[in-house]
Amino acid sequence: MKSKLTRLEGTSKQFNIEVAKQDVDKVFEEVLIDIRKEATLPGFRKGNAPMDIIKKKFMEEAREEVKKRLIPEAYQQALDEHGVMPVSYPEVWDVKFEPSGNLTFKAKSDAEPDFQVARYKEIKVTREKIGVGESEIEEAMSRVRGMFAELVDVDRPAGKGDLAACDEEVYVEGKLLGKKRENLIIEVDKDASPFGIGGELLGTKPGDKKDISVDIPQDHQVKEYAGKKLLFKIEVKGVKEKKLPELDDELAKKLGKEKMDEVRQEIQGRILEGKENDSKVVMKDQIVSYLLKKHSFDLPPVMVKRQHEVLLARAEDDLKQKGVSPEDIASKKDELRTKLLEDARDKVKLYFVLDKIAAEEKIGVTEEDVEAWFRSLAASLGKPYENVRKYYEEHGLVGGLEEQLREEKTLEFLLEQASVNEK
Repeated sequence: MKSKLTRLEGTSKQFNIEVAKQDVDKVFEEVLIDIRKEATLPGFRKGNAPMDIIKKKFMEEAREEVKKRLIPEAYQQALDEHGVMPVSYPEVWDVKFEPSGNLTFKAKSDAEPDFQVARYKEIKVTREKIGVGESEIEEAMSRVRGMFAELVDVDRPAGKGDLAACDEEVYVEGKLLGKKRENLIIEVDKDASPFGIGGELLGTKPGDKKDISVDIPQDHQVKEYAGKKLLFKIEVKGVKEKKLPELDDELAKKLGKEKMDEVRQEIQGRILEGKENDSKVVMKDQIVSYLLKKHSFDLPPVMVKRQHEVLLARAEDDLKQKGVSPEDIASKKDELRTKLLEDARDKVKLYFVLDKIAAEEKIGVTEEDVEAWFRSLAASLGKPYENVRKYYEEHGLVGGLEEQLREEKTLEFLLEQASVNEK
C-alpha cells in the first residue's frame, strides 16, 4: 500500500492511496470464494458452481465487496503511516481499479490540529485570602438551632420568622388551581416563602383572611405559572413561634457530637472547605483563560459544529425550563447562535490543549477514578451504584465521562503546578 498525504486548509487532510495488485487479487479471490459458497445456479449444487461462471455472473458484486474490504483497511494504514488522528468520518471518492490491477482512491477528513503547547507550569494565578469570620459561624449555628426548633402556639399577631398555619386556595388567572389546602404552614418572611407571600402575613392573627395577588415573571422556572397572575386566598388558623434550643452539649449530642465546641469546629471546617473549593474554581478559570489566550491554531469544523449544537440545545432547554415561550425562543435563536459559537470554539480548543498536556504528563483515568465518580453520584441521587453505572453504560456515556475526568485531573495538576499570589 502506498499513500501520499496532502495538508489542506485548516485541519483537513487528504490521502491519495494505492493498493497493490497482489493485495487486490488476494482479496478478490477471498470474495469470490465466499460468493461461490452461497451461490445457487441452475444445474449446480449450492457452493459447487465453477469459478469461471461465478466470476462472469458476480464480478460486479465482487468488485463492490472488494472495495468495502480494502478501502477501510488501506485508509487506516495511511493514518498510521502518517501519524494522523482523524476526528471525522472520511469522505472517499475517485475509487478506481486501474489497468495495472491496483486499486486507487482519495480520502479526506478533519484531523486533530498540529500545534506546540505553550508553557503550562507555574501559570500565575491570584486568590483572595481565605478565612472564616465569627459572624459566618454564628449564622450557621443559628441555622442549626432552627433545625431543632420547637413550634409553640402563641396568642398574638404574627411576627417575622413565625409560622402561620393557614388554609389556602390558589387561583391562576381566576381559575382554582387544584384543591383547597388546609393547615398549610407558611413562614412569615418574604424571603423564606413561595412567591414571597409570607411577608404579606406579617401582623395577621387567627381568623384573619387575606387575598394576596402575585405577578409571576415570564422567565420563572415553574412553567405553568410563568407570566401569569396568581391569587392566594388565605385564612390564618393559628400562629406558631419557634422556640430555639440552647447551643449546649445536649444539642451537640443530637448532632452526633459530645461537645458544642466540636460542632462549632466542624461547621467552621465546612465553611472553610466550601471557600477553598470556590477559590479553586476561580483559579482554574484563570488557568483556562491563560491557556486559551496562549494558543492559536485551526480547529476541526466538524467538532466546533458538534459542540455548537450541544450548547445551543442546552440553552434552548434552559429557556424552556424557565417558561419562555417557543416563539420567544425562536426569536432569540440567531442571537444565541452567535454568542455560543465563540464558546464552542473555546471548548474545542481547550479540549485539545488539555489533551496534549495530559499526554505529555501521562495523566490518565483509572477504573478506580470512574468507580469513585459513580459512587459519589449514586450517593447524591440516593440510588444504587449498580443502577447509575448501568444507565451510563447502556447509553454510551462512559467514554465521555472518562474524557471529563481526565480534563478535571489535568486542571488539578495545572493548579498544583501554578504560581499562586494571595491578595
